[in-house]
Amino acid sequence: MDNNSTKILKPQYLDELKGYKNLLGFSGGVDSVAMFFCLQKEDIDFDLAIVNYGIRPTSKDEVSYAKRLANSYAKKCFVENAPKIYSNFEAKARLLRYKFFEKIIDGGGYKNLILAHHLQDRLEWFLMQMTKGGGLNALIGFEGIEFRPTYKIVRPFIRTNKAKIYDYCKNREFYEDYTNIDPRFRRNEFRLKFANALMEKYGDGILRTFDYLSAEKSLIYEPKKLLEFGEIVYFERSLEAVNLHWIDKILKKKGYVISAMQRKEIARQDFSCEIASSYIVEANQKYIFVSKRNIKFFKMPKKFRDTARRLKIPKRLRLKVYTHCAAMEIHCAAMEAYLSKIFKILV
Repeated sequence: MDNNSTKILKPQYLDELKGYKNLLGFSGGVDSVAMFFCLQKEDIDFDLAIVNYGIRPTSKDEVSYAKRLANSYAKKCFVENAPKIYSNFEAKARLLRYKFFEKIIDGGGYKNLILAHHLQDRLEWFLMQMTKGGGLNALIGFEGIEFRPTYKIVRPFIRTNKAKIYDYCKNREFYEDYTNIDPRFRRNEFRLKFANALMEKYGDGILRTFDYLSAEKSLIYEPKKLLEFGEIVYFERSLEAVNLHWIDKILKKKGYVISAMQRKEIARQDFSCEIASSYIVEANQKYIFVSKRNIKFFKMPKKFRDTARRLKIPKRLRLKVYTHCAAMEIHCAAMEAYLSKIFKILV
């Protein structure tokens, strides 16, 4: 008999998962272990994906545990052994993790990526953004359901208090990440000094606040259709705060998190600037464009330069546009017709 059968968690969004192929981002920690057994109890179909960063003594044990669970419950377990990350660990680890997940999703026909973020994760993010000076969207952070071009991210524990997750897993095997209590990390400082005590005393009120804020956010930040042209991602221009919201989302997916100062500078430059010598933000009257900056520079053919001028393609994007056309073997003579179709609003 299951020792935890009397303990109940109430995951959200189960209807989004039933009847579909789902991938669970697994770590061996208490959150993902609780998610595993909740989904299993609800008869949700899912497989596991785990990244071994090799930074903890228990890393290999966590992977072994994931494989054992998968084998015991007839599930697939995908493992990525990450290369050593020497700097900017969180951003690079996040980029690597999502690339790994998306490779599995694209190759396996998965519809949803399940992540075990919970209410306290939201509160920690809220507090950090509040101290930096964030707007509504920055304060709320991630949502229970987020749409990506080929899949959805679903977070069934987004309204769940972490204490309940620990209680649910009291008699289960899971691994603690010792870095979660290291006060040198900014997020841990907020967790240890503020979030833990606030959740313990005011958890119900905090949950209601996030519900209200999410409802208000949905009225302000309407979903945008993100368009792609090679490495360039672009969307229809809107209010300044909304534009910054989507730039932030696009850059996060590319593995970069913009600072409060960078957000101010992007707005001050009217969405026409470079970020950290690595990314381009450009705009015209209709669209905002975001792309990685070309590392190698070379002289573009005159025919293309003339075409780019006629189509009013922003200067910072021209080399990226030409590189993509060249990779697709679209010759200069055919570029104008092709680019007019892709960027017809720019003509």
